[in-house]
Amino acid sequence: MRLGVESVDRLLEGNERVEFYGEWDVVLYLAHRAVAASAPVNVVVVQDFGLFDPFLVKRLQRALGNSGEVYVRRAFKAEDVKATIESFEGDVIVIDPYHHRKNYTEITSALRRAVWAFTREVKGLPQGGAFNHHSMHVIVKVSRGKWGYRFRFVKHPLLSDVEIPLSVREILNGGIQERGLLAFM
Repeated sequence: MRLGVESVDRLLEGNERVEFYGEWDVVLYLAHRAVAASAPVNVVVVQDFGLFDPFLVKRLQRALGNSGEVYVRRAFKAEDVKATIESFEGDVIVIDPYHHRKNYTEITSALRRAVWAFTREVKGLPQGGAFNHHSMHVIVKVSRGKWGYRFRFVKHPLLSDVEIPLSVREILNGGIQERGLLAFM
């Protein structure tokens, strides 16, 4: 799976279990971007209504030049989350797995596979808290910066507390920095 942002994707390469958390609107946008960049991909959405915008995913897919299929299943109750995640073969993107705020143990056990989880921030920590901290290979806190976004790698097997600031333009360009007017000379 990938986010479609080169500098972040390089650091996530080879890690099966990744969790993004932070300001919910930013994390939700990145979840849509990851779905668009990773297609064909399986997606589990845990919430009653709203949240996942297939039209945004399609727009992002066109911008990224990816026309792969997106397979979406929803889990409407906390009891359905584990079974829904396990019903997919292969890689899975899970959006808001702890939305119902119960059954943490069962959900965390279902996330012990090739998964990217996008969760909310609660009191400065991912909503899964200690449950997910031990099972995830990489944990990334995403926040809004002055000119764009900040990706802080809270947990990584090779790095310790690295932060990557990216402007909105770099996010839209896939993390590739422009060289300005010199590129045209």
